[in-house]
Amino acid sequence: MAEQHILAVHTYGSQRVKRPDTNQMVSAYKIGYSSAACEVLLALYETKARDVSSSHATYRYVQIDGDTSVRHGYLLLSVTDDELARAKAVACRHHRAAVFVWREDKWLELPNSRDNRYVEPVGHSGPGFNPSGFRPVSPSSGEKEPAVEGIRVEKSQRNPQERPWWWILGDTYPQRETLKRFGARFSSRHRAWYYVGWELPDGIQKLVTHIADAHDTDVEAKAADLPTMSPELEAQILEVLAQDDAAVSHGQVTSVEDTHLKTEPPVETEKPTIRVMKPISIPTDGTPLNEVQTAIVQAKTQPTSVIHSDAFSQKRTLVAIGQSCVGELTGSISGNVWCYGYAIHDGICIFVNMGGPRMAVEAIRAKFSKGEIVNCVPWDAPAVELTAGEENSGMYHDYMQNIPEAKFTSLILCHDLLVNPNYGGNSTTFILRTDEAQAAAKLKHYITELVKVPVFDDWAGYLYHAGQTAMLLRQTRSAGEIDLLTVDLDVDAWTRLITGGIEQGVITLPTAS
Repeated sequence: MAEQHILAVHTYGSQRVKRPDTNQMVSAYKIGYSSAACEVLLALYETKARDVSSSHATYRYVQIDGDTSVRHGYLLLSVTDDELARAKAVACRHHRAAVFVWREDKWLELPNSRDNRYVEPVGHSGPGFNPSGFRPVSPSSGEKEPAVEGIRVEKSQRNPQERPWWWILGDTYPQRETLKRFGARFSSRHRAWYYVGWELPDGIQKLVTHIADAHDTDVEAKAADLPTMSPELEAQILEVLAQDDAAVSHGQVTSVEDTHLKTEPPVETEKPTIRVMKPISIPTDGTPLNEVQTAIVQAKTQPTSVIHSDAFSQKRTLVAIGQSCVGELTGSISGNVWCYGYAIHDGICIFVNMGGPRMAVEAIRAKFSKGEIVNCVPWDAPAVELTAGEENSGMYHDYMQNIPEAKFTSLILCHDLLVNPNYGGNSTTFILRTDEAQAAAKLKHYITELVKVPVFDDWAGYLYHAGQTAMLLRQTRSAGEIDLLTVDLDVDAWTRLITGGIEQGVITLPTAS
């Protein structure tokens, strides 16, 4: 059987364009003009895809028949060895590929006319997510891969007298609240949930698809029926268990009976007042600087604004969010629903403000909640597709105000990424900016929750400006006076920004008064 590979083809999302040969409006994917991405899609999909770019367009537009799978701005394809070879041959004729293959747990860009090697993308020039668990589409059949099996459990137990560790793996993100409610913890070091106890709680057992009979009292038989653990994972688990033993020996756990409540990797729970970390010095021998180092150097030479202390006040205040009508929302509904602003990140609608007759607004909200596409049609530009992302249902928090006297309903939908930041791994969240002081204070709050080092109010201005230079904080595509910032919750990058700023004297530890 031929090996399957996952390809990620860069796209700027879908857009309504006029097809040149028929003058009909169609939905097509917007592709960069200078890369091999468009030609690769046409070569792999053959008759199932067509170039619908106009002669004066500055981008390429590709219409694709059948299912597609888009994640974080990339079309995901499942290809055979022959299809991968075909994609490589096309990419080698272009200056830049913009097409990536998933190999050995990392993304590699396909060779191009300048370099005949598979190379890792630098910075934000390539995908930054793990495609495991997603359902890429086969361009030859036009169908998605079968759904991956959901949540599985792997158990580690050194002897029958010790409580086992249950590592909960797979598609756990949608079930994170349930896992938390039943006592599971998230290890940011191992990017997995875990539970310590003789048996998994019933609430977690109901989520699991790969596990032996959870009510079997024979521990050894149960362990034998579980999936075989990789040597790498076994080594990681043994390391965590060794840390737990050290915590017990130092009196951090009061008794063996309480181990299932308190034994978790110390790195997740210990937060000393001051944690000394060796910073990475800025090279002075001409070595090219990375994005974080460049941000630190620029912050050292350019003064950063001081954020007023009122920005960190605990007093709750209400600030109006800008809005202006940008078009009409359509999607098989009756009644006119107008859009008063939206924001899109990697093809996912993060924020949308709408208003109109109540029944029509409710219909639009239902389409968003089911992950369906809603079109925003402006007066003087192509329609923009707004969606929670393919197969992502129930991702929005709604804020509704009904005005019965005017027969008008106002609704704001905020994506879960905006409302509930995930500090457990490298993820993305957002800031609705009303002014720089408010945005800097909000960013400082996010970083405080994210990193394992102290973060002080006086550093907010530095983190706000240096984060933008390092592209950890950047503008989100938006319309209608919506000012939304994208925040990369990259714990390593923000920690390097803090320790490097201290090492270079850009920021200092506060002194006791």
